[in-house]
Amino acid sequence: LDSPSGMPHRDIPDWLYNDMASLGQSPGKAYQDETGGMGAGNNTGFSPNYSSDYLIARHKLAIEAIAEHYDTADSPIAFVQIGSLGHWAEFHTWPYIGPNGESNYTGAFPPNPISNQYIQHYIDAFADQEHHTQLLIRRSVELAKNNNKGLILGMYNDVFGDQPSFDSEWGWYTGTQNGYWDDIGQQQPNHANFWDTRVSGGEFYGGAYGMNAALTTGSGFNETLRQTELSKPSWLGPNSPASLALGNPLQGNMDTLKKRMGYHFVVNKAAYPQVNTGDTLDVSIVVENKGVQHFPFHWPVEVQLRSGGHIVARQSTSADLRTWRTGLHTASGSISTNALPHGTYELAIAILNPSTNQPGVDFANTERFSDGAYKIGTWTK
Repeated sequence: LDSPSGMPHRDIPDWLYNDMASLGQSPGKAYQDETGGMGAGNNTGFSPNYSSDYLIARHKLAIEAIAEHYDTADSPIAFVQIGSLGHWAEFHTWPYIGPNGESNYTGAFPPNPISNQYIQHYIDAFADQEHHTQLLIRRSVELAKNNNKGLILGMYNDVFGDQPSFDSEWGWYTGTQNGYWDDIGQQQPNHANFWDTRVSGGEFYGGAYGMNAALTTGSGFNETLRQTELSKPSWLGPNSPASLALGNPLQGNMDTLKKRMGYHFVVNKAAYPQVNTGDTLDVSIVVENKGVQHFPFHWPVEVQLRSGGHIVARQSTSADLRTWRTGLHTASGSISTNALPHGTYELAIAILNPSTNQPGVDFANTERFSDGAYKIGTWTK
């Protein structure tokens, strides 16, 4: 609703501006920041009147329409960042005080009773247990923990890599863990350890320069890794290393970061009888998650027997990837082998995407089949 740039403009459509004015509601406030608070070249825009009931109602319709179009049973969308409010949808209209002491210098950010309505639109439209879309929000607010859907929201830090913005007294991480007083004097609750059940995300701070500094070997990259260990991000973007050319001088650090953030599954060992001992094959596979975060969805983990490139027997395990945090985990299953002819078979493990029933998650192992399953060994009947 308000994306500052170097030229005077409005981001809300003209019809919305005109409708608000015709109803006698202030459409909002044009601003030009001369304090340098938002950075050179990103200082001009229009902050809409977030308290307008007409704007709130139209925002609700827009979010519902987006959800109706995209949030389907086979939707490829895993996460939705709750945005809309403030500069760049970053939940602030900072700086509030101008060079001459004027208040609401770049527009007034709405208090909780108003901002909660915008957040609730996302929760009502997207927080659907059937479709599994997860929501993230930048700021720790009460609705992130207590809402009418009973869901915990994830969070994202869009100044990732900057130490003061991370865990100084006013930093993002400090606020999520301890609670904080926000920019307009409201006390907000903590959202400690939200990553235990939801994902953590963000983007690097300060454009390409800040991102490059945060990936450069030495204090910059050390700080990036420290923040990764503490806040357990699953993804970073849109300002992320994906914008850098493959094989650039920072590639080694990028690879190190990529292997540590999110989940990183490695098959560690497997236990099973290598020859037939009955009508079932009991398999126990130990998988190590070398990443900082769990896999966020309840996708099935199955064991398979293969012959001639085809699956001839399969069995889902009881593994729940949402509980596979950093460390060792076991997937166990018993495959019925009664109907199989005598011969030697390949044993495999696969994490299935429920929408395709095909392997959808890689292990950091060799012996990958073309469909994405991984060979564990052989078994003879």
